[in-house]
Amino acid sequence: MVHFLISLPSWTLIRWFGLAAYISLFIGMALGILYSFPQLKGTAKLRTMQIHTLANHLGTGLALLHALLLVIDAYMPFDWHELLIPFTAGHSPGLNAIGTIAMYGLLLLVFTTDIRHKLKRKLWLAFHFLAYPIFALALVHGLLLGSDSAQQMIKMMYAATAAVLILLTALRAGIRPAQKSSGKMAKMKQG
Repeated sequence: MVHFLISLPSWTLIRWFGLAAYISLFIGMALGILYSFPQLKGTAKLRTMQIHTLANHLGTGLALLHALLLVIDAYMPFDWHELLIPFTAGHSPGLNAIGTIAMYGLLLLVFTTDIRHKLKRKLWLAFHFLAYPIFALALVHGLLLGSDSAQQMIKMMYAATAAVLILLTALRAGIRPAQKSSGKMAKMKQG
């Protein structure tokens, strides 16, 4: 079994799991923002939530595999403490710490979402909005430390995913004031 694990193309798997985790988390986050749009209703809203949850769980699992494979990598192996304790990695301690902190953040998001029925809504939302800085950490980790980040297509992927999330967030932020003001207008007309 150990020979099998060591014979795996671990560096390739580490890279692919990292990229797949990032893309899956991007999809999950984009769908989470779309879910909050009031225009989304019924079956489409339910399906969006299901895929949002699946993408985030898949992304978290892939990110864990990405990190765990670093222990068996023959090219640049990590010790457990380098994976678990931020800023202790022998190679690029700051950028690796960003990845470790993002991983802890993902686990916190998944955990607090799973127990959200036991949390007050405002507390759960505060945890859930950590998705933005966690995603930013994952973006910086991948962009600055990823061995594929020098490739133009990978750079374009990071830029496009960041742009889409910024656009969706801006669109969603623009809807909220319009709803509040239209509600105030209706109250003013009634009064």
